[in-house]
Amino acid sequence: MTSFNEFRKMITNLNEENLSELCETFLTDHEAAMEILSKYCIDSGLIYNDTDIKDYMSKMHSNGEFDDIVCFGIELSENLLYKKFHPA
Repeated sequence: MTSFNEFRKMITNLNEENLSELCETFLTDHEAAMEILSKYCIDSGLIYNDTDIKDYMSKMHSNGEFDDIVCFGIELSENLLYKKFHPA
């Protein structure tokens, strides 16, 4: 069984471009973003169900781990669309 720490390591090992694209996709097409993220997991040898992925992503968001990711040209922490769905 894989863990949150393994998931977190996989996410933090993605390059900035992939993280930015993933964040932008999450904001515009959640289902497509989940498919991309599932592929990243599989490519890293990690097996998670959608519930685990959502829980782990939510935990990382709550911890502010994506705040400095550039999304649509600005840091995610400053993105109004993101703030609408993830209020502080």
